[in-house]
Amino acid sequence: MWQSVLLSTSRGTSLQSELSTVLNKKAVIVSFIGKSSYNASSYKMGIVDTYLGQQIFKMSVLDEPSVDSETMCSIEGYYDSSNQVIYLHLLGVYDTYILVKHCYELSVELEEKGFLSVWTELKHKYSKALLFLFSISHILVLMHPSQGFDVSYIQLFRSLDAIRLKLQSAVGDIVSKVSGTGQDWVYTGRLCPPRVLFYFQRAPAVFKKKNTSGIGDSKTVNVKKLEHSLEDQIYHVLRKSRVVTNVCANSLFAIPANQEFVYVEIENKIIEDWQAYLLNSMVDLCRHPNSNTDQNHNSFGFEYFSASEREGDSEHSFKNFLKQHIDQALNKGFDDNVGRHTTSSSHFVIPNVGTWFEVANNLFKFYFDGDDSDNYEQAIGSLYSLLDTDVRFSKGRCNKVLPLATATYQENLPAHYTREYHQGKVAHALSVFGVHARGPLVDSYVTQLEKECEKHWKNGRQMCEVLSLTGNPCTNPLHRGGSGDGSNHDADNRSDLPTMEHSSGVRYISACDCGHKQGSRDDPFTVKAANYDFYKILSVDCGCDRLDRINFPVFQPSTKDYKAAQLFSSSGSSSRKECISHVLKDTGTQQGNTQGLSLAYVSGQSGCVGSDLMLDSGLQPANAGHPQRHSQTSPTDTGQHIVIQVSDMDPDFSKEKGLVRQPSTTEYLPGMLHTESPGTLLPQFPSWSLVCLGPSSLYSHNLGLQEQHHAGLLGGSAYLLPWDVTVRLEQHQKDRCWPAVGDRMKSNQPAGLSKGRKSKGTKDLSEFSVKIFVGVEYECPRGHRFMCSGPDKVLKTSGGGLVKDNGNKVTGCDMPLYFPCPCRATKPLIAQLMRVHVVTPKAPVHVTLNPRVQPAPSPCPIFVTGCSEPVKLSQSAYWVLRLPYVYVGEQGVYLPPKEPVPQNYGQLLSGMYGISEITDGKY
Repeated sequence: MWQSVLLSTSRGTSLQSELSTVLNKKAVIVSFIGKSSYNASSYKMGIVDTYLGQQIFKMSVLDEPSVDSETMCSIEGYYDSSNQVIYLHLLGVYDTYILVKHCYELSVELEEKGFLSVWTELKHKYSKALLFLFSISHILVLMHPSQGFDVSYIQLFRSLDAIRLKLQSAVGDIVSKVSGTGQDWVYTGRLCPPRVLFYFQRAPAVFKKKNTSGIGDSKTVNVKKLEHSLEDQIYHVLRKSRVVTNVCANSLFAIPANQEFVYVEIENKIIEDWQAYLLNSMVDLCRHPNSNTDQNHNSFGFEYFSASEREGDSEHSFKNFLKQHIDQALNKGFDDNVGRHTTSSSHFVIPNVGTWFEVANNLFKFYFDGDDSDNYEQAIGSLYSLLDTDVRFSKGRCNKVLPLATATYQENLPAHYTREYHQGKVAHALSVFGVHARGPLVDSYVTQLEKECEKHWKNGRQMCEVLSLTGNPCTNPLHRGGSGDGSNHDADNRSDLPTMEHSSGVRYISACDCGHKQGSRDDPFTVKAANYDFYKILSVDCGCDRLDRINFPVFQPSTKDYKAAQLFSSSGSSSRKECISHVLKDTGTQQGNTQGLSLAYVSGQSGCVGSDLMLDSGLQPANAGHPQRHSQTSPTDTGQHIVIQVSDMDPDFSKEKGLVRQPSTTEYLPGMLHTESPGTLLPQFPSWSLVCLGPSSLYSHNLGLQEQHHAGLLGGSAYLLPWDVTVRLEQHQKDRCWPAVGDRMKSNQPAGLSKGRKSKGTKDLSEFSVKIFVGVEYECPRGHRFMCSGPDKVLKTSGGGLVKDNGNKVTGCDMPLYFPCPCRATKPLIAQLMRVHVVTPKAPVHVTLNPRVQPAPSPCPIFVTGCSEPVKLSQSAYWVLRLPYVYVGEQGVYLPPKEPVPQNYGQLLSGMYGISEITDGKY
């Protein structure tokens, strides 16, 4: 900075040897300020170098301009002893090259604060350097790279003038401490009201000189007109803005009334391409090695100027323009008062070089190092505020709009609301704020608005938002505990929150296991509440808890400290375990990609005890552990043909053919059983139910299912489908497993057993037909229930209750798990397959069930009951299989699809129904 000022009369002359001879000499101080183009490399002293004939600051084209990293400006000085002038050169952020050079260093601040805030800080530092120069200079040359006056200087000058007046007494005290300063200097705090000259480095193309014809050149005449026009415009702008007044002592600076103060350069004196220039200079030097080119090459491009221009003899030259003002300062000083104040003389001090240096150093420390007085801090703070008009405007505007946006957010808020609702209200508040807010502080106030809205929401209005297994959020205020404890980490970390159960406020209507009684159910948040607790409670009211039922395998603990099994190895990430525990215990999320676990063995080997079961015409052996898909061709309307072959093997031995693993008694499966679950784990509770309503006579095909016994069934759909199956017995020579069917049929033919094929003259008693009644029941969230006669058809009967369909399509095809409910024609709800009705015949065979459900497309796992064999139903009885209400795997809950239902989205897989022989001789 100022301490490193270069003071020399010529190159090679030391500062110490010169000071002794110049300290007592008078000097006029001329400062060069303003802006410069990028190609000028922040060097504004080329015009002085031109008529001095040498570089006074820039010793080489390779010199990089440097500024102080803290103040972002630097002041260079040169003393011209022959003309008694001290030239000062201000480098700073107004020079494009320096600003670009330091952009990388300012990148972090630009990103955090924004351009206008950072630019205000840089301009504030530059303004302190201008205050310093306006206090110690007689003449200031304001440089500008184009030909137009920059009106942004108006605000800068007005701000500097206001701060100058506030610091005038403090500056006067500093000047008074140096001996040799006059009373006027001490009182005003400056040498004189400085005169500002305007230098425009480029003229319009029409004014540029194409030759050096000298006097009388039309280009010179035209540029004079341009300069006089600019003088009129600048003076008018400065007077209207009261930057200059009639009394120059009351202004920051003055402009001469009867002298030229605008100079427009008509010759391009800036080297646009330094590399090309240096290359051309080297070529010239090689061509003329003996010529005296030292002066020209040391001047870095001055050979482009004519000799008259370098000597200042041209009619239009900056040397003549500046010299008249310097001569006037040395002779009688400036008196720039106008109007009736012309008789009033302004003070004008031409100091000794030594005195000026001492005052300048003290003032430099004052402006840049600061002062302990409150007046200084207040004045510098005011300077920042005056310069920061954009930010001040933005602050005032945003402060006015912020309460309006906050009130918009708080308008008509419910007592508790979700994050989604909160974000919607924040977006509305931000839109209101964005309409009225302006300026660089908008982003910071947007952040403040978002924080205020977030604070208002979390101040007792935040909803729990734990999702139920059907996808509905908990509507209670943020709380701890409940069946879904652990799913809301925000609540777990706050001990001041109340403890309560989750509740979404949504209620559904569902029937019990047998379907005789309906009840209202809360939206479930756990698998146990969805698939077990509700049905257990409702079965007590219905009385179906006392009916005969087949129990599915569940976990049987052998110790008190049993626990849930960890389905992933310890090397797995903890976040993955936490996600699984969260899904299985608490909430339901949308279906994700299922990660296959190694299937160890779930349901054992299929097959019937003592027999091999072969199903024709689309039926196949049911295998819970390894399901096999088959073609879904529609069975024929004539019925199914089943061949039962009696085996010679011992029934007990056949059980050992399958791989049987002992289930764990210390760890249970923390969810539902499916084909990808470990084979040694069982759930704590069954998600399925299989109950016997009583004898087959409870169902009459003529009357159907009575509404008083099956609540919610839609009219015309309360019937089961007849399924005729032909059974042919193929026995070995040793007839030890199958009773004498012919004798028994002769003596007492059971109900439900009809004649089969007959040979000529005799009855073929090894082949007979059985009639089974089946029904697949769907239930919608409003409790409407209906049967389907096929994968794409709702069962409908004629007016007399005649059922035209049979059960072939239901038993031989994959049945959809979800189906549009016909209860509402405008927007039907999604009904879910919840029950399978089976009325077994009174025949020497067992109807078997092996349900397998895939609730979503692959890779969704297949959910099973856990039985090692297909479940055998007793003869001549009415059985109802209730399916799970929700399906939850390790990847989350599998939610029903939205309208319309995609084809094959969720399915009850075919192969569920089977026939097996009776091996105990009773039926």
